[in-house]
Amino acid sequence: MMLMLAGGLVGALTLTGCGKPKTAAPAASGGAVDIPKLQQAFAGASPELQTAVSEVAMGLRYGEYARSFAALDKLANAPGITEAQKKIVNEVIEQVKAKATPPATPPAPAQ
Repeated sequence: MMLMLAGGLVGALTLTGCGKPKTAAPAASGGAVDIPKLQQAFAGASPELQTAVSEVAMGLRYGEYARSFAALDKLANAPGITEAQKKIVNEVIEQVKAKATPPATPPAPAQ
């Protein structure tokens, strides 16, 4: 009887110890980029500028930050954009910079 109880206890402990530890999904580094605000600011713009806004979003989606920066540069230097549009472009540039910068990793512990 004691042997069965001990076997059951060992089995229960073995089953609860199996498996990978559950961890939270890693947070996106650098925070969020306000693409909807950028899209809204250029909603009535020329097709060329709307394409540049789409390039920013696609570059971010696939981690191609150089692509996003090139499109943002095109938007920032486009003739005829308003001060409000320039301000939003500059905000998004700063957000993309923060996202593109890898997080600082702590030094490995000495052994």
